[in-house]
Amino acid sequence: MLVVIRGAGDIASGIALRLFRAGMQVVMCDLAVPTSIRRTVCFSEAIRLGEVCVEDVRGVLCESAESARGVVSAGNVAVLVDPAASCVEELRPDALVDAILAKRNLGTTRDMAPVVVGVGPGFTAQVDCDAAVETMRGHYLGRVYYEGSPIPNTAVPGLIGGYAGERVMRAPADGVFEPCVEIGAQVKAGDVCATVDGEPMCATIDGVVRGLLQAGVPVRRGMKSGDVDPRCRSEYIRSSSDKALAVGGSVLEAILSLSGVLCGPGGMRENDASTEKNVALAHVSGSNFSDFSLVDAIFDELAAARAVGLASLLATRGSMPRHEGARLAVTADGRLLGTVGGGAMEQIAIERARAARDGAASSLEWVTSSRSDMACGGDALLAVRTLAPDDLPVLLALKQVLEGGGTAALREDWSDPSAPVMTMAEDTCPSSVRWDEASGIYRESIVSPSRLHVFGAGHVGAALVGMSAAAGFACHVYDDRPELATPERLPQAASVTRGSFDGLAAAASIGPRDFVVVLTHGHVHDETVLLAVLTRNVQPAYVGCIGSRRKSALAREHLVAAGVSQERVDAVAMPIGEAIGAVTPAEIAVSILAQLVSRRAQLRAARG
Repeated sequence: MLVVIRGAGDIASGIALRLFRAGMQVVMCDLAVPTSIRRTVCFSEAIRLGEVCVEDVRGVLCESAESARGVVSAGNVAVLVDPAASCVEELRPDALVDAILAKRNLGTTRDMAPVVVGVGPGFTAQVDCDAAVETMRGHYLGRVYYEGSPIPNTAVPGLIGGYAGERVMRAPADGVFEPCVEIGAQVKAGDVCATVDGEPMCATIDGVVRGLLQAGVPVRRGMKSGDVDPRCRSEYIRSSSDKALAVGGSVLEAILSLSGVLCGPGGMRENDASTEKNVALAHVSGSNFSDFSLVDAIFDELAAARAVGLASLLATRGSMPRHEGARLAVTADGRLLGTVGGGAMEQIAIERARAARDGAASSLEWVTSSRSDMACGGDALLAVRTLAPDDLPVLLALKQVLEGGGTAALREDWSDPSAPVMTMAEDTCPSSVRWDEASGIYRESIVSPSRLHVFGAGHVGAALVGMSAAAGFACHVYDDRPELATPERLPQAASVTRGSFDGLAAAASIGPRDFVVVLTHGHVHDETVLLAVLTRNVQPAYVGCIGSRRKSALAREHLVAAGVSQERVDAVAMPIGEAIGAVTPAEIAVSILAQLVSRRAQLRAARG
């Protein structure tokens, strides 16, 4: 998910840290001469220095939206001199966050991205943003408003170490700001910390200089220009504040909720005026041609007569983050679909795929770690070509295979690298992917997505559906509660079926490659579903059930007493999920998904 943030000051940077660590790509926009004060924790410093490290995250100054794509793909935060965030027209982000903190809206509108979040006073949810986040210290800090506005600006700084307004240093006159001390310096009340056209700006309390404007910034008399921390903890100077991270967590909540990634009763609200807008947010989770989302997205581009640049890994040697079959596509509007693994290889693939989209010749080359500065040390055979409307029949055939739950084989003839040919093969190849160096023929087995049957659409079930769909599972959801079992509430589900759990479990079409997760609202329903699933002639690849260790032990006893073999009972993951200390519904869903992905990888390895 790509997020553009307007502003790159300390609060905006705290938001960026939260989003980045949650796996999102972040592009930040700020003034050519930023007015950030806590510069040691601001990505805006990249504008002055070229790059900066905030805590453990690297921010890099970019000259264009195009270069920003490369920076975020390489695992960094991109920073642009773009105060109006005009880059959104080219980047087309999944979400936009206005964290300028100007106490008023400086031009952000709801049509700038599928999800728009306003930070601080000056925004009204459902008017100029989809959600607004409270920044006032106190009881309401970090609250997300899906209707209405944050508390208006009081012009009174929050308390830190028992001081509020006293800790803030303000410009003594109109003019140009020149600091006299460094951020982190110990000062006493009355010490001169900066001058403005010769007028001294003095500390009013003892402490550590927490922040100062950079040299040369034009200021107005009374403008906030510095900050002294009376706690005198030097480690606080280079770490994001509690407020910044609290606000960042709230922005993350809003984006996940409004985009539908987390869509339980605490997630996307059915009554939101923005629901229809945000359900349309597309997530391309896959990075090979067995992932329907990737194939479908490319098909849509070609069907609209728009060329696509495609980069593929046909073979690898040594250690690589992704292997044979990994795909990355660049669309006509610059979107990136899929991945070949990140880092240097990703950047090379993006550049070449973009060139192919724009008409450059196809290419086939071994990209080695020695030539590409790849830290992993491996090599990859990178094939790059243009996909055009002539390739629609193959993409359509792939879609039909994936939608129908079948298997097939894709054949690519690279014997003439300048004119590669992609067709559907008549039979599947013995292994999932295979490159023949002598003939220049690449063959890949196409396997439809793993189907995940989720019995129970409560908080955990809803969170799991959003996450697992993004991980490439086709999710089928079953529940007996009409208020929960709705397609509107679970937009990522392939199907949503309502009825009694005994009837649902008996009627569900569950195959040997399928995954079953039982998360109903009662142990009786859990055992009903488990009994129906475990007594089938054909067993799914995975069965898991939520519950405590005591409940799980009782359920096992009841299932054996009901005639289920001990072997099948022992195969059930119960309690479900990896042991990661999960507590919240989202965390529990993550632990379950981790177990599902692990089991799927084992099955793929067994199939070769």
